[in-house]
Amino acid sequence: MKFTYTVAALLLFAGLLSSCGSSPALYSWGDYEQTAYAVAQNPTPERLRALGMVYEKLITQPEGLRKMPPPGLCAEYGYLLAKQGDTERGVKLLEKEAELYPESAVFVRRLIKQLKK
Repeated sequence: MKFTYTVAALLLFAGLLSSCGSSPALYSWGDYEQTAYAVAQNPTPERLRALGMVYEKLITQPEGLRKMPPPGLCAEYGYLLAKQGDTERGVKLLEKEAELYPESAVFVRRLIKQLKK
C-alpha cells in the first residue's frame, strides 16, 4: 500500500515537472531591450542608428511563432522616424501597426493626425 502511494506521488511529481517547460515565444524582440535601454540612458546618434537597425530587422525579418513584428514596434519606430523628420515613412509604419493590430487603430489615427499638423 505504501509502495502504491509512493509510485503515485512520483508519477504526479513527474507530471507536474514536465508541464513546467517554457513554451516558445509568440514574438521575437531580438536586441530591442538592450538597445532601447542604451538609448534611454544616453541617446547618442550612434545608439539611435543602432536602435533603427534593430527596428528594421524586427519588422522585416520577424521571428517567433506568429512571424510578425511585436505589438507596438511599428508604431514606436514610425513615431521616432516622424519626430526625426521622416514623416512619410513614419506614417506608413504607423498605418502598418494599425493593419497588423486593429485594436491600436484609434490610437494610431490620433498619432497620425498630430504628426500631420
